[in-house]
Amino acid sequence: MTANSNLITVKERAWVRGFTNLIRKENRSWWGTRRWWINALLWPVVLCGLLTNILFMPTIANLATAEDIARAGSLDAHILSMGISVFFEFGLTALAIGAVILALDLIIAEKQNGTAEWLLSKPIARQAYVLAKLGANCIPMALFMICLPAALGYVLLSIRAGAAFPAGNFLVATGIMGLHTLFYLCLTLMLGVLFNNRGAILGISLGSVLGGNLLASVIKPLLYITPWILPKYASLAASGQGFPPSLGASPILAAGLGAVGFVLVGLVFFDRSEY
Repeated sequence: MTANSNLITVKERAWVRGFTNLIRKENRSWWGTRRWWINALLWPVVLCGLLTNILFMPTIANLATAEDIARAGSLDAHILSMGISVFFEFGLTALAIGAVILALDLIIAEKQNGTAEWLLSKPIARQAYVLAKLGANCIPMALFMICLPAALGYVLLSIRAGAAFPAGNFLVATGIMGLHTLFYLCLTLMLGVLFNNRGAILGISLGSVLGGNLLASVIKPLLYITPWILPKYASLAASGQGFPPSLGASPILAAGLGAVGFVLVGLVFFDRSEY
């Protein structure tokens, strides 16, 4: 019967009515366009290209001072430490910017061109609209922005170390990388619900990515409730070092709660929007 009908009946709860069809629509924007392979190439090249340069180019070794080598224990250890620092500290910042750019138009573009209003005139729950945007983008972004670069980065670090890099430490650091990226994806989605101006969304989200550490250096307590120190945390985790005792796991907890909070705020405000 389905083959002879233009509509397929989907059984869903009322509060997520339309989610299945919406997530199919969102998936097509990834898997039915060039977006997936562009991102599959871009992020491994950006993150691992720089890592390769740090680990294997003689210029880095020539720049090492005697003090740097003594602190690390050997030249190889110093180069490995630099590679870890660059891959995670630069990588988390780059991925956060990428998440903001990829999520920028997910909601605001459809609000401006009338697609959101048209969709919501159908039997679709408003919560399903927001959750479909989040769900359909989490998987490809995790795959192309986190998993692929991390897998290649792990291989490069292992080659440079001459042995398998400690997998547990690397997985913890990669988890922090994923949480940091998710935080900015959720933040940008929420801002897309709250604002109709791209400038406001970019100003707040990129201001947090690029200016957070500067603000936290002035107002230290912000480090407890923001993800701004997570790039350093990822680097420390990969190196097998503990987190600063004064902060502990509070920035990680704050990032997780922040991501959940952004989604909830987005759901509440989108439900109250006039369409």
